[in-house]
Amino acid sequence: METDRCNAVPEKVNKLRDLLRQLQSGTLPGYLTRLSKIEAIYEERMHKCQIEKELDLQMIEEKFLVENQRLKDETEAKKMSLKDNLLASLEEKKKQIESEHSSVELTGAPLDSLDNRPSFTRKLRRRQNDPEKEENKQSKPPSPVLVYSLSEQQIEEDLLQILPPHKADKIREKRATQTSFSEDTEVVKTVNDIKVEDGRLYYDKKWYGRYQNVFVECRELGKVPAVIQSICMSDIVVKKVTDLSKIKITISQLQKGKYTLKRRC
Repeated sequence: METDRCNAVPEKVNKLRDLLRQLQSGTLPGYLTRLSKIEAIYEERMHKCQIEKELDLQMIEEKFLVENQRLKDETEAKKMSLKDNLLASLEEKKKQIESEHSSVELTGAPLDSLDNRPSFTRKLRRRQNDPEKEENKQSKPPSPVLVYSLSEQQIEEDLLQILPPHKADKIREKRATQTSFSEDTEVVKTVNDIKVEDGRLYYDKKWYGRYQNVFVECRELGKVPAVIQSICMSDIVVKKVTDLSKIKITISQLQKGKYTLKRRC
């Protein structure tokens, strides 16, 4: 019995050593069976993870596309709204500026003196036996042209009736002071040698052409910079640099000295 037991121990040891060698070499059947099961479980989990990853990426992409489109639509809507608001604001300012410019052109007063002017308009009264001029029948120019068909004193009185009383009184006092000063110191200059040839104006021993920079001076406007727009046989049209309004000056007014021209560099 003891001999059998002593012989059995080495055999078991040898078997265990064989199993250890197979395990180390990766050929042990039990190891291979368990390894295959673990690899199968690993492959299944990796497949599930890949499917979940693709689903998550697809959902994220769809959400991104929806949110991106919503932001684009919102941005375009805000752009259109902002554009419409700016256009409306600019159109309103344009109408306001045009109205103020026409008021300044008629009254000859600065813009701040017309802030409280009434919002009604009034046509100048016509005088009897005033012949209609042919130039009034022509097509309306793109910019307003101021034509003095009445006398200067009549126009001043009509315009003063439009203004509020306290504004009109101040303007009357100012003009009365200017008139008294001009009567004492100013000498009206008459120019007889004026002619128009080949679209050019000969005035005060100088030739003037279209688009020439000049100074226009008169009692109502003072001395203002302007540009000659057109030259005809009976009149010329100049555009003021300050507000781009146009003034028609007849050759007769230049001869009588109501308007004077000087070259401007």
